[in-house]
Amino acid sequence: MRRSTALWIALIPVLLQASCALLTPARRPGSRGELVLSMPGAACVQVIGDWNDWGGLAAAGGVPDPSVGAMSSEDGSIWTCPLPSGLEIGWYRYAFLVDGWRWVADPLNPETTMYTDREVSVLRVGN
Repeated sequence: MRRSTALWIALIPVLLQASCALLTPARRPGSRGELVLSMPGAACVQVIGDWNDWGGLAAAGGVPDPSVGAMSSEDGSIWTCPLPSGLEIGWYRYAFLVDGWRWVADPLNPETTMYTDREVSVLRVGN
C-alpha cells in the first residue's frame, strides 16, 4: 500500500505537467513574434489591422494593398508574418484577409472584438 502511494505522489508532478502541455496551444499569436494561420489552398494571405490602416481598407477608397501585411508560406498551408516592430504597449485589432476578400479572425487567439460588423482578433502588446 505504501509503495503505490509513493508511486502516485512521484507521478503527480509529471502528470500535471503533461496535462498542461496538452492544453497549451503549440503556437500562440505573438509568442514567437509572429502571427500564424493555417489556411491550406489559399493563394495569398495578409494581416490587416489597426497598425496598417486595415491593409488600405480604412483609407479613402477602401482598396486593399496586397503588399501590406503580406504573409509567407513555404508549403501553401501554414502562413506566417512577423509582428510589426515598434508597436507601443496597448491593444490592437487585426484579422487575416485571405485571397483578397475573405476576413478570418485568428483561430489561435480567443480574444475577439468587432470591427465594421466583422469579428476580428485582439492583440495585446506589453503588459
